[in-house]
Amino acid sequence: MIKHMIFDCGKVLVTYDEVYIASYFTENAEDAELLGRVGMARKYWDAFDQGTLEVEDYKRAVKAELPERLHENIDRLYDGWIDHCDPIPGMDAIVRGVKEYCDVYLLSNFNKKLRNELYKIPVLADFDALVISAEIGMTKPSEGIYRYLLDTYGLDADECLFVDDNAANIAGCEAVGIRGYLFDGDVEKLAEYLRLIGCLAKEV
Repeated sequence: MIKHMIFDCGKVLVTYDEVYIASYFTENAEDAELLGRVGMARKYWDAFDQGTLEVEDYKRAVKAELPERLHENIDRLYDGWIDHCDPIPGMDAIVRGVKEYCDVYLLSNFNKKLRNELYKIPVLADFDALVISAEIGMTKPSEGIYRYLLDTYGLDADECLFVDDNAANIAGCEAVGIRGYLFDGDVEKLAEYLRLIGCLAKEV
């Protein structure tokens, strides 16, 4: 029986598209592509998620890769990118519905900004606890981050379901005994699955 529901954040609760986000911080599509590709490159974002990159070091490194005309843009991008991770329609209703049956946890590769900007993702206010990778120095799909969640909150792995959009992260959770659901963006399909396992009412 599932008693504890665990959700990823980006591409599960909210949208995440580098070029779309960057388009809010520049004037044309070409610059948006460049800002998104360079300013939100995995080599930087992964280091933020691990808690090993400081903001000023990030800005200095990115500016070295960008033309000077975009240096101010990268400052604004870093400060405001979370504002443009739009809620995925229907996911807030699923979270509220699931809470009638289960505890709800966040397990996300995310930087430390999230803790101070939770209000920008309102659905997170409904969560029982948040595990943010940068705060603990572990990232998915390492087994350690899943064990941290289980141990910290006293959860039994076989009573947990983890919803994530990344197959490697699902494999990581399953390696420690947590059931995984690979989210493909289809909210109604997820809802049907949750109803099937008794974690969501029919009317949601």
